[in-house]
Order: sequence, then structure tokens, then C-alpha cells
Amino acid sequence: MKKFMFLLTVILLLGVRTGYTQEAKTGPKAGPLVGMWQYVEEVTTAEGDKAYIGKQIFKTITEDNTYFVILGVNFPIKEANWEESKTSTLAFITQQGEIEMKEDNTYLEYINNHYLDKSLNNTISNLRYRFSEENKNILYVEYNLSGTDNDNWISEIWLRVIPYGAK
Repeated sequence: MKKFMFLLTVILLLGVRTGYTQEAKTGPKAGPLVGMWQYVEEVTTAEGDKAYIGKQIFKTITEDNTYFVILGVNFPIKEANWEESKTSTLAFITQQGEIEMKEDNTYLEYINNHYLDKSLNNTISNLRYRFSEENKNILYVEYNLSGTDNDNWISEIWLRVIPYGAK
């Protein structure tokens, strides 16, 4: 619970910070995408049902069309006698920028800062998205690394864990 509260505090503070740093791109608001999303892996259970395994990657999209991605990394905490006893999570921002909603379930991500891959700074990614028909809190996203429409599309699944404005 402490990890979650820490992460939530960081996200709220960064949400306030991003609101003051730049004006959002013009165009439609990010309404359906607004909230905190967790990157998940879709698996099939022994009974044949879908299940989702959450990863420690979170994306927050705000009403002013800004976004940021937070990565959590576990590391061991050592006791005084150097025996491993617990783990702690270090959370940090890996990417931040703005989005511009387009027609036909696409949007652009303007990557202002990518802290793990500086070659992605000041680049634009074109993304396609759709919601699960069974659950509107499950988002399927595809993006293309090559910039062409024919190949190299990468798929991701995101689960909305906190709608924007939730109390």
C-alpha cells in the first residue's frame, strides 16, 4: 500500500507540474484516454478465460492532453548482516510529452523527453487504439517503429486503473 500511495503522490505532483510547463496541442481533448493506465500482459487461464498480468509500467493521460510514463523497478533491501529481506520499488518517469487526438481512433504522441532513449526526444509517434468490447477499461494500442503503414507494428495492452478525476 505504501508503494501505491507513493506512486500516486508522484503522479499527482507530476500532473500538476505538466499543466504549467506547456500548452497542450490543439485539437480534440483526450477524453476517452484520460486516466492512469497500467501496462498488462494478456494470458489465457487453464479454464480458457482471459486474464491480465500487470507490469510496473504506468501511463497517465491528463485532460490537457499531456502524458507521462512511469516505470517501477524492484530492488532488494539488505539487512545490516547483508541478508536479503525485502524489496522496495523505485519509480521514475521514463517519458513525457503531449498527445493530439485524431479522427478514426488514432492519436499522436509528441515525445518531449524520453529519459531512457534520448534519440526519441522531440519525436512524434502515430498510435492506433481501440477499447475492448467487453470492458472499456482495457485499451489496445499499436504503434509503428518504421513509420510506414505496412510493417513493424507493435501491440500493447493497457488497463485503466484510475479514471481521471476519481476520488
